[in-house]
Amino acid sequence: MKQQAFATNSISESIVAFAQFSRAHGLNVGIGETIAAFEGLDQLPLENELQLKFLLKPLFCNSPEDRMLFEGLYKLFWDSNPIDLNGKNQTKIAGAKKKKKSSSLVMLGLGNNEGAKEEAKEISGANEAESLRKTDFSKLSDIESKQLEEIAEKLFKEMALRLRRRMKESRHIGKLNLRRTIRRSINTGGEPINLFFKAQKPKRQRLILMLDVSGSMDKYSLFLLRFVFELRNYFRQLEAFIFSTSLIRISEAVAYGQMDATVEALGIQVNNWSSGTKIGECLKDFNEKYGKRILNGSPTFIILSDGLDTGEPEVLAKEMKTIQGKVRKLVWLNPLIAMSGYEPIQRGMKAALPSIDDFRTAHNLDSLLALEKILNDV
Repeated sequence: MKQQAFATNSISESIVAFAQFSRAHGLNVGIGETIAAFEGLDQLPLENELQLKFLLKPLFCNSPEDRMLFEGLYKLFWDSNPIDLNGKNQTKIAGAKKKKKSSSLVMLGLGNNEGAKEEAKEISGANEAESLRKTDFSKLSDIESKQLEEIAEKLFKEMALRLRRRMKESRHIGKLNLRRTIRRSINTGGEPINLFFKAQKPKRQRLILMLDVSGSMDKYSLFLLRFVFELRNYFRQLEAFIFSTSLIRISEAVAYGQMDATVEALGIQVNNWSSGTKIGECLKDFNEKYGKRILNGSPTFIILSDGLDTGEPEVLAKEMKTIQGKVRKLVWLNPLIAMSGYEPIQRGMKAALPSIDDFRTAHNLDSLLALEKILNDV
């Protein structure tokens, strides 16, 4: 149950909360409708709750079905408490309703709503961004994808900055930090009881990335690719490949920051690949053409795929074992993990699992941001 009107401190908070409540229960209500509600308050000062209902209903509804749903949601949100549904704690209900009247409804039509518009933008925008971060990439509309790309770009840059600021002081490793040791010894009469050291700056990782771009995997691959483009300067060496029925190296495009060209090429390949995914064959191709040159220096190897392999599982198992023996860590990102009840029982995934060091999802922005731990682990 979303936040109720009586739990807010102003009419602006109540309207924003109701917009979120309506969206969560099936109405197509976003920032535009919320701001329009505040513009309506400017033009038509309201004196009671009924007038507020008449203002919000045409803004939040686009069909007869929406209007029926709105009636129930409006009553549930403004006139009831979740406790009310169980018929318990009547004292608390009465107190809550009293609070609603004093903090929310009495403010209808009073004061200036200029600040409320900005408040609505900030609150609704922040909640929408949080919701987009948790939305499965495959379920995003084109508009939502563009919005999420802007959010992702900012967060990826922040992550890159954190990764570059990794030289810290430590008490256990590195050269002795004489200045800090002496300064801290003043409290102990000059005795250097606690020794402090300068930590050595960790070496940047070498990363190998393989992205499955077949069928429904293209959106997942696209966002992980954006992730890598933003972080590419962090890696000592970065090798990137896309695959479906065949393998294509895109390392140079990534190195030169040619994101648009890479995405365009990726889109062309997605249209051409429609006969399934041969993960084992593509890994075999990788090992034969690039393995000796690339699989050295203990790189981190990341594969993004749903594991739906149409090739022979024995080939996949063999090639995975070869790679796993030469890398520091072999990570498999599978968006299907986020699905309720998912188990890696497909023959391709079962064949690959014994060689995987870290098996996790990458279905939304938050799951990609969680990869920072892998990149930060040296």
